[in-house]
Amino acid sequence: MVSEISSSEYAIDDTLSRLRNLAPMAELGLFEAIDSLPQITRYKPDPVPREAIDKMIDAATKAPNGGNTQPWEFIVITDRALIAKVGQLYSDAWFETLGTTPPPNEPPVYRAARYLAHHMPEVPAMILACVDHTRGSAPYTPGEPIVRGRYASSLWLAVQNLFLAARALGLGTRLTTAHLRREAEMKALLGIPDYVETMALIPLGYPRGNFGPTSRRPAQEVTSYNRYGNRG
Repeated sequence: MVSEISSSEYAIDDTLSRLRNLAPMAELGLFEAIDSLPQITRYKPDPVPREAIDKMIDAATKAPNGGNTQPWEFIVITDRALIAKVGQLYSDAWFETLGTTPPPNEPPVYRAARYLAHHMPEVPAMILACVDHTRGSAPYTPGEPIVRGRYASSLWLAVQNLFLAARALGLGTRLTTAHLRREAEMKALLGIPDYVETMALIPLGYPRGNFGPTSRRPAQEVTSYNRYGNRG
């Protein structure tokens, strides 16, 4: 009887924990989410609830896109062994390009990226954002090479929606593309067909530390009215 009660209590605790994780979705305003959406490189080991991932991808699919063709495909990776393999491919690709030894006075943004490269095999979850060229506006002939980037403008809008939804749920994300240097191996590992283009590998988890204001140029420095360079 004791074991049955304990199991029931654990189930209730798990449900309450998931509800708490999802609750911020209704509380965080859009502009607050935008203003506090940093690139996260350090994640807690806590698992990401399936309900949160489903909400994020649902938000992503609401994005504007060319011709309403909705060419996106999101591959969610939660299996620990698979995360380790995908993460190692990412790490190998990153270090092959930027080296295993940091240069003197490495900028903070690269130090953070280097940390993630070391720890990508350990993140709680990943989402591989892809484009399916059979769903695009241009006819696709099986066996022909895809035109890379053809539908990127549609996918990036969906990814931004996904990031904002993650922030509303208290989850951290980061935009990474280093995996493209190992794309063939990545596609073989995940069973991705030739007509699907991988675009971004997104780590996902609860951040170590707090969300905070981002460091960006002021809008006034990048806005022109009626003629380039007119800041008036």
